[in-house]
Amino acid sequence: MDELMLVAATPYKRNNKKSLSIKDFEFVLSFDLKWMAPDAASRIRDKAIGAQLLRFEGVELVPAFDISKVEIPHGFKPSDSLFQERAIIEDIIAMIVAGCGKNTKDTIVMINKKQEELDDLIDIEIAGLLVARELGCKIDSIYDRVYSKVLGTGEETT
Repeated sequence: MDELMLVAATPYKRNNKKSLSIKDFEFVLSFDLKWMAPDAASRIRDKAIGAQLLRFEGVELVPAFDISKVEIPHGFKPSDSLFQERAIIEDIIAMIVAGCGKNTKDTIVMINKKQEELDDLIDIEIAGLLVARELGCKIDSIYDRVYSKVLGTGEETT
């Protein structure tokens, strides 16, 4: 399971709630669990929103995936790599997993198969967008980043 999804689900599972204020979400990550500093909790929140794992309903933050299907492993703690910028394809995979109920492994297989079907003439990110589209996943928020990387400057933007 995607590490960002595990981190995003933890405050809800810990408090047995379906929605949390931004303050409560960040408080759990930084003070209750002592996983990160408050500013890092804000960045993780933003990253989860950008990956469409979390969304706003009014002023409350809610998971965009079924947290009942998420099992937090005993002793889980996020790795340092979570605080680094993720590749666009990782965000696309996370969006498909969260938005379409697919698991990570199957999603990666579908994306690789799509790229192979097109004789590797497209970038992996484009294959990911095609798979998301075929599955009916709404991942419009990442189009600009893919465009910038694949057709624009070649640099990823956040």
